[in-house]
Amino acid sequence: MNEPILRNLSKPICLLICIATSACSTKAMRDTRCVPPTDLTTLSGTYQAKNIGINSLGKHEGTSKLSIVVDADGIISGKRSWESSAHFGHEEDGSVANGDTEKVIGILDPLDCEIGLAEYGESGTYRGRLLPDGSIDLVLVESGALPVVIRNHYVKQEAWSM
Repeated sequence: MNEPILRNLSKPICLLICIATSACSTKAMRDTRCVPPTDLTTLSGTYQAKNIGINSLGKHEGTSKLSIVVDADGIISGKRSWESSAHFGHEEDGSVANGDTEKVIGILDPLDCEIGLAEYGESGTYRGRLLPDGSIDLVLVESGALPVVIRNHYVKQEAWSM
């Protein structure tokens, strides 16, 4: 085979290998099939997660709690809190804090298990999904003078109603 043809074939093959290896990691991938409960209200409860991300002060690690009520249509209301003994974030007024609680509203799309949440008083949005095991993955992206990006894998702690 001549060299120009071989060189042209190697680019798509290399790209395919790069895509395949970047999609996998040393961690097992989560099952993301959409399997919502028949009764969405059963998702109401308290969830807890490791809070990991970065803000204008640097890397941030701590814990987060999500306490929500979900109605039969997938409408969500509740609160989200975070705290950290080693890292800091910001209050709505810009002051430095090692914890905060915000009211949230949102929606779950039962067709694809996608979740969107918004905090009162904040400009960022949470995007994520309900996983088949009942846990919730969320990512926050908030731009501006005090940017923050975090991810949480929430696991339900107890059956509870608000």
